[in-house]
Amino acid sequence: MKTQNTLNVTLLAPGSTIEGNFILDHGVSLFGIVDGNVISNEGLLHVGVGGLVKGQVEGEHVRVDGTVEGDLRARGSLEINGRVRGNIFYCGTIRLGERASLEGQLKRVARELTIEGPASVQEPSNVQHLARATSSA
Repeated sequence: MKTQNTLNVTLLAPGSTIEGNFILDHGVSLFGIVDGNVISNEGLLHVGVGGLVKGQVEGEHVRVDGTVEGDLRARGSLEINGRVRGNIFYCGTIRLGERASLEGQLKRVARELTIEGPASVQEPSNVQHLARATSSA
């Protein structure tokens, strides 16, 4: 009988760098550098203090404590305590902390537009997804 681990989170530690798109079906905490787009289809997409994403960010729930240099799309909640240099599209709740720095437009849109907008990231055919971890009993 297979049981599914419901708390899957990928961690990119400080000092780590990824070049290319990062597409996940679970949560992620980024404290390193991603030179590419980051898409998390479920869970929390967290850019931690010291973390840097040079590309688009898209997730269900997004929290930015570090820096995003690109457009950001949040389908659920969005919390910004760090810096975003790009346009922000959100359809749920938004919370800006005291140290939030925004350089771009902030737009509340319909949920469909956060994932199917004209500027949405198109997935290349050679992308390998990080699969959701499962365990066997």
